[in-house]
Amino acid sequence: MQHITIYDYLLLPIYLFLFYILVKRRSLKFSEPGLRKIFLMAFALRMFGAITYSLMVEYYYGYGDTFGYYEGGNFLIDQVQTNFSNIKYIFAPASELQRVYSLENGNIGGVNGYIAIGSWTAIMKVSAMVSILSFNKFLITSLFFGLFSFAGQWKLFMVFNDINKGQNQKLLAFAVLYTPAIWFWSSGLMKEAICLGSLGFIVSILYNAIVKKRRSPVDWLLLVALVYIVYIIKSYIIAILVITIFFTLLFALFQRIKIILLRLILTILTMVILYIPLSLSNFSEQITDLAEESVMQIENFQKNYQIVQQQDETSMAGFEMSNLNPTFSGFLLRSPVVIFSCLFRPFLWESKKLIILLSALESTLLLLATLFLLLKSRVFGFFKFLFTDPYIFFCFLLSVLFAAIIGFTTFNFGTMTRYKIMLLPFLYFMLVNMYTKIEKRQDDMMK
Repeated sequence: MQHITIYDYLLLPIYLFLFYILVKRRSLKFSEPGLRKIFLMAFALRMFGAITYSLMVEYYYGYGDTFGYYEGGNFLIDQVQTNFSNIKYIFAPASELQRVYSLENGNIGGVNGYIAIGSWTAIMKVSAMVSILSFNKFLITSLFFGLFSFAGQWKLFMVFNDINKGQNQKLLAFAVLYTPAIWFWSSGLMKEAICLGSLGFIVSILYNAIVKKRRSPVDWLLLVALVYIVYIIKSYIIAILVITIFFTLLFALFQRIKIILLRLILTILTMVILYIPLSLSNFSEQITDLAEESVMQIENFQKNYQIVQQQDETSMAGFEMSNLNPTFSGFLLRSPVVIFSCLFRPFLWESKKLIILLSALESTLLLLATLFLLLKSRVFGFFKFLFTDPYIFFCFLLSVLFAAIIGFTTFNFGTMTRYKIMLLPFLYFMLVNMYTKIEKRQDDMMK
């Protein structure tokens, strides 16, 4: 089935021009010329990512969950066009949509089964609503998803830029906005575009409310809406964000205690108190559900599009499901290897496809940058930053938790590269912020 038509290509330059005018006018509000250039470049890359990703799944792979979202959105549109009262389906649960879909299309083919999954249904509904503005054209709908992702990421960049006090601005832009994995895998009609964009807005609103003391009812309403949307699509993102915020606030509280011994005792006591209930918990439901979702995508692609792909050992990103130990202790024991695997693999020699090679190059650069900072800070300084600066602590903890969950539940490098873009902006900012602090310390020593 062809999803990109001649009408997509005819409308594409018109929408790109309209988006550019909108973004250009927005850029004029920045007093710094450097920020304007970064803003426009980030926008251009996100639009390029939306187009190239769409073309890749259309003409190279020929399948993808992005088509499922689009076709599910079309089903909702058709229902409303048939009878306007069916607009109620936009707010209906996934089980109800599956029932209606089965009545009209049977139980074979199409988006059958997918439409019964709440996270999939959420994107289908967004696609259906965006179609009003995009004339229901796949490529144009993808541009809107990319635009939202860009807007959220720009908010996140501005938070990072403020924390970094405007220093190393270009380096920060290259790390957070220009990194290919980020703008490519978060620009199309897919979950990552909504989740990454929403995460940027959420962090920005919380930063302004907690640190800058700027609060408004509109921001709080937007925060609630975005948290709800992300929770439906990928609940673990919200869970990780809440855990990270909690520990960061606790960290900031402990930092106020001047007596180091008392601070150490309280830290150990807190860890023990938290460990006891967690060690008694069964992580099987959370971990296995995420793992099964990853495996289910591969199996469904093979079933619906009759594609059989053989996986050898070098394509494995984490652990097989049979090796998962759902206890908290088992999770902790395996975490170091899993986190390293998620952050720094695939290695160059593990690349068998061009797209994996590009991911390997980025992972290698990340590994080299991390080793460079470890050496430059003489290792001890690296960990000193982690446990003295609340922003670095926040980004480190968020990145590690994401890496652990993704590493445990993802079984091939392609999927892992796509999923881990949620942590990359935070990890890259952490490294840039550390580098800025090391530079400043060296400059102060030379004076």
